[in-house]
Amino acid sequence: MIKVIFFLLLLFVTQSDEHLVRNHHHRPKSSRRYRISPSTGVRIALPTPEQLKWQAQELAVLVTFNMATYLNTDGCPDQYVADISLFNLYLLNTDNWVQTMVDLGAQYAVLVAKHGCGFLMAPSNVRFPLNPSGQIISYNYTVGYSPVKGRNILDEFIKSCGKRQIRTGFYYTVVVNNWLNVLDGFVQNRTLKPGQLNITQQTYDSVVLEQLRELWTEYGSLNEIWFDGGYTQSLKDPIRALLTELQPDAIAFNGYGVSHNPARWIGTEMGVAPDPNWSTGITEDGGDPDSPIFCPAECDTTLQNDDRWFWGVNTTLRPLSELIQVYHETVGRNCILMLDLTPDRTGLIPPEYASRYKELGDFIRSCYDRSVIQEDQTNGQVIREYTIDVQLANATDINEWITVAKGTNVGNKKIDVWSIGAQLVSGVRLNITKSVDKPVIKAFTVHLCN
Repeated sequence: MIKVIFFLLLLFVTQSDEHLVRNHHHRPKSSRRYRISPSTGVRIALPTPEQLKWQAQELAVLVTFNMATYLNTDGCPDQYVADISLFNLYLLNTDNWVQTMVDLGAQYAVLVAKHGCGFLMAPSNVRFPLNPSGQIISYNYTVGYSPVKGRNILDEFIKSCGKRQIRTGFYYTVVVNNWLNVLDGFVQNRTLKPGQLNITQQTYDSVVLEQLRELWTEYGSLNEIWFDGGYTQSLKDPIRALLTELQPDAIAFNGYGVSHNPARWIGTEMGVAPDPNWSTGITEDGGDPDSPIFCPAECDTTLQNDDRWFWGVNTTLRPLSELIQVYHETVGRNCILMLDLTPDRTGLIPPEYASRYKELGDFIRSCYDRSVIQEDQTNGQVIREYTIDVQLANATDINEWITVAKGTNVGNKKIDVWSIGAQLVSGVRLNITKSVDKPVIKAFTVHLCN
């Protein structure tokens, strides 16, 4: 097997002073930070260093493990509150989780700290009043009141990841909490079902902020914070202030408006990004090349079939061929791939799941035919169109070039698998045919392996 790599740097002569437009605060409240192109007058969104570092990681896992693991539904349906005695993960070993992450090649992991059920994966000191009695109780729907009390799963997760240099983050849904009768971020005026508690909206907002403070102070610096479903308007300013105070460098998924390091959802959980997929814009799709907001995309998807996130009995796995396609249509289209990692009810990754993660990791690490372009986005994403041409080794005309790939955006990474397959070539060239300013290529590699 031969691996051929070509590096090409493109340099343009146009140079000019860059005019930065940014908020006058030390930490901007909004994510608007851009410059004006000296050559086209176009606004070019500028990333934060944290966003670029996050994008470069490319592959991550969402550890989808919580009370819903012990149910036959993918989450807690309707107002259902599962009995806390179900949470009995008798073989829990977070080192086992992390070994699977390493085999996959994941650079960071986000753990579901609290899902819609309301169950929290760590002990909590939060206390709050019931309505209307005013009785003060502890937030006791946590691992600290379960059959595995005495263990702090979040802490174990952080320590296991640290041993293998896996960066970490937490998923916390603000908008759903069945235990506290909350839907869409609001305490509901409806008949309570078994296990539910009645509180006021003010109490709920306070519970959220107190729990976020615990999560953001007790486990070190976080790489990413997930706001699945966003947040209510009443919590926007308090969450922004708390995030700025406690985790200013974390990437915030669905975090535009509360973080200066936002990332956006791609609009689907199937593991496919639109092409083109820009690093800018805040819409839940391929983004907007003309947006003044740098907000790169994250593509979350499942290992299990049928969009199943939590481990399910007799649930089948997506084949390796499909996962390879997912990789090319996410990472290969300028999107972070976040693949769910699903421990079963024992607290371990099932062997057949671990094997599939490793198979995908082995493929990504292997040599296969493709070209890869990486744009230096330090001063923004500027490439708008490109082509890749090759000169065949057996060509009779030395001036004859064949186009094997073309596209629009590049961003952190663009992978093109040539439709014509591997070729014996004597030359390769990358043409930037349209850009809004001087493009800088971080890397251009061609892999011809077969």
